[in-house]
Amino acid sequence: MHTETTSFGQALDRPSTATLSAGLGQVPLFHAAWLFATGITLAHWLWLRPSLVLIALPLLAILCALAAFRAQRIVWLPLATLWFLLGAWCAQMEPQPAPAPALAALSDNLLRTVEGTIVNAGPVRQEIEQDLDEPTNPQRPNQRPNQRPTQRIDLRVSALEVVTDAADAESRVEGRVRLTLRWPTEAPSQPTPQPFQCGERLRVQARLLPPETYHDPGVWSREDYLLDQGITSGATVNIDRVERLGPSTESLLSCRLSVLQHATTTRLLALPAAMRSLPATLRLSTDDAVMLAAMIAGDRTYLTPSLRVGFERTGSFHMLVVSGFHLAIVAACIFWLTRRLRMPRIAATLATIAASFAYALFTGFAAPVQRSLWMVTLYLLARLVYRDRSPLNTIGFAALCLLAVSPRSLFDAGLQMTLLAVIAIAGIAAPLLQSTIHPYIKATRDLRLVAIDAKLSPRLAQFRITVRMFARALRAILHGRLASLIAWRIFPWSVRLTLRIGELFVVSCVVELAMTLPMAIYFHRITLFALPVNLFILPLLAVLMPAALLTLIVALMSPTAAIIPAIFVAIPLHIGTGLVHLFGSFALGDLRIPAPLLWQSAVFCALLAAAMLLARGPQWQRRTALAALLIAALTAAVPRPLQHPHDALLMEAIDVGQGDSLLLITPDGKTLLIDGGGFGGGPHQAPQDFDIGEEVVSEALWSRGIRHLDAVALTHAHSDHMGGLPAILRNFRPAEFWVGNNPHFTAYDALLNEAANLHIRVRSFRAGDALSFGDAQINVLAPFSDYQPGPEPTNNDSLVMRIAYGSTSVLLEGDAEAPIEDAMVAQSSQPGHSLQSTLLKVGHHGSLTSTRPEFLARVAPQWAVISCGLRNRYGHPRMEVLEELEAAKARTFSTDINGAACFQLNGNTVTADPACGWTKNP
Repeated sequence: MHTETTSFGQALDRPSTATLSAGLGQVPLFHAAWLFATGITLAHWLWLRPSLVLIALPLLAILCALAAFRAQRIVWLPLATLWFLLGAWCAQMEPQPAPAPALAALSDNLLRTVEGTIVNAGPVRQEIEQDLDEPTNPQRPNQRPNQRPTQRIDLRVSALEVVTDAADAESRVEGRVRLTLRWPTEAPSQPTPQPFQCGERLRVQARLLPPETYHDPGVWSREDYLLDQGITSGATVNIDRVERLGPSTESLLSCRLSVLQHATTTRLLALPAAMRSLPATLRLSTDDAVMLAAMIAGDRTYLTPSLRVGFERTGSFHMLVVSGFHLAIVAACIFWLTRRLRMPRIAATLATIAASFAYALFTGFAAPVQRSLWMVTLYLLARLVYRDRSPLNTIGFAALCLLAVSPRSLFDAGLQMTLLAVIAIAGIAAPLLQSTIHPYIKATRDLRLVAIDAKLSPRLAQFRITVRMFARALRAILHGRLASLIAWRIFPWSVRLTLRIGELFVVSCVVELAMTLPMAIYFHRITLFALPVNLFILPLLAVLMPAALLTLIVALMSPTAAIIPAIFVAIPLHIGTGLVHLFGSFALGDLRIPAPLLWQSAVFCALLAAAMLLARGPQWQRRTALAALLIAALTAAVPRPLQHPHDALLMEAIDVGQGDSLLLITPDGKTLLIDGGGFGGGPHQAPQDFDIGEEVVSEALWSRGIRHLDAVALTHAHSDHMGGLPAILRNFRPAEFWVGNNPHFTAYDALLNEAANLHIRVRSFRAGDALSFGDAQINVLAPFSDYQPGPEPTNNDSLVMRIAYGSTSVLLEGDAEAPIEDAMVAQSSQPGHSLQSTLLKVGHHGSLTSTRPEFLARVAPQWAVISCGLRNRYGHPRMEVLEELEAAKARTFSTDINGAACFQLNGNTVTADPACGWTKNP
């Protein structure tokens, strides 16, 4: 008994030997992992000859062996170099994703017959049918836009038509294409579309094209994103060009899993109807069922942007996806169940790993789930082998395995954030807790064993005595059989629970501070309310996931019986979503910032490493560790300087495809964005799987260090100019929003309401208005004061501005067509209406409707830029317009060919940087 109490008392006073006493010096796999990752990083930016690296590796291995026997003090040097070069060599040897060469060569917009097997099929959706630039119907201005059913599928190509001068035959081609299948416009007389299923074989006539790429600094690459999924090209196809060939003869595991996943989602989406008689707090709504499907089945098909936004703003989006934390909860539940069933340790471990693997496959086996599966597996196996486990060593070994399999995954944001979170917990939070809260938690156990007190430090002994005194007081006050239970079991448990809440607070603080850098780099976000939200979300998720899994299992057997466990899902789910919506509604809760500079990232990493070293020391070092972590987070969020010429007016034509978005920065740093790009061409925004304002325009602005815009202008209310502006207003909170004379309709009114909700001043301009904008002077040339817009927006609604700096100027024409151009020419002799400009943003993307010879002659530009998309459906820019510009001796750039184009107007001359310094990363 004395031996037991002695060892127990010593355990209270000292941290775990694996995490503290050993220190960072005895975690070799952790050091090997970061050296391996450093080698991968070097190989990413600097090409190393693989043959030389391969020769160096065995030589270094021999040197390590010699140093281990003859010079052990310096053995770390050749060993570190060996791991470093191993990382570089693995990175050099890994095949890079590339489009299927034969398929890419034939993705040339020619109509070809494609045969293949569906390997992924989405649901049938209702999408707006675009109307090009024409109004829907002059007699019915308020009619709703036509909708047509569509379905997106991924087709594994087996054969493709090859057309030559001599023959027209099918050729065997391998690769994948993404097709959007379109049924006729929905009408009551039309039959219900029969969706295509995974595993079906199709013959399709399609015009294949490679993915559209936006050539702007800092912009996300859609091409690389699709290549990672194996997609080489895509097309939109009418259903009358699709022929079903029957099911595939081969059995595809991915299709079986997809069918099971969609069937599960169907059962979950049926729960709201079955629970409609229950009170609102106890029943699942349709949105709840959609979130539940994403959370436990990994099916994000029905997850709309409106459902996502609150979670993104509060840094709690991980709740809506099957992340590593979800898999860890599932594995913990399974392991707990197997131990309750008294399974042997080895059998319980293997059963947990097998069940976790099956669940990961069922949810789609996404990269975060794969990483979590690796770590859970390694942790469980380590429990069998080692009694005292080092978390950092386990993390290092898992990271080495993941990076050895795919070195390129090091640059995946998900892997970086996963590793950074677990390193911060194991390397900073755990040592801090081992020296502070954990001894107190242990001290609340076995309070009636007084002999333990003498073995503790005075501080812990006093704490233990105080808790015991309260327990005895409770025992004296209470009467009955429960008195002893409450005093000696429930009361100490409540004390431990309070300390565990403090533990959760420390861990959350450390993780949130460590996440500052990747959140700023990849998501341009500083989520001030992430800490309080996640303090509640994480415990809720630990309760919600087991209940949701039980609901899922019961729903697969009996949808009616699933109502009972679904009630226990609804309560924590409503609490969690309520907190998210509450904190997400605060304007200051989500700050959008540019990505930190390289020096900021380097300082952050250095301070993080210092915090890990200091967290294992005495009290003053632990406090210094917390200060270092806080300074690291502040360093990542420090505003970077605005990137622009200080002696010239900058005009950048952002590459937004078939649309317009222009950025102007005056020499004194005033910023003006004209239009925000978009999809479509008419008044209705075309549905897309990403927001061009968020993913393209905002990224281009952040790459220049812009946090706030002084003004945003909308030329006219067509979707290819207006579609991206809601995201711009939210992300950059401009002081003013400039408009012309636009007709009111749903999308435009929603944009004005967005500006009002964000407290942005809306200013309406007409021809003749003039204002100073920093060092520049702006004159408004259209719309005219007597102009009356029609019932729907048209190109002639355009707000036309001439912006001058010194003797140089730029004319921004929007989409103004010949009638407005003629009117501006007629007014050009009046003061403040001059058209002469050194740079012209060509009207209407280079269409024949604009840039007429008389107008061009009056402008007399030296430079011109056209904003349009590559291989667009309108044929922009028209050859006739290009010939007119050439005849006028205007040096012309076009975003479909050149990508983003920048011009510097220094007051005397104009100089051009066709790509705005943009170069693609290796």
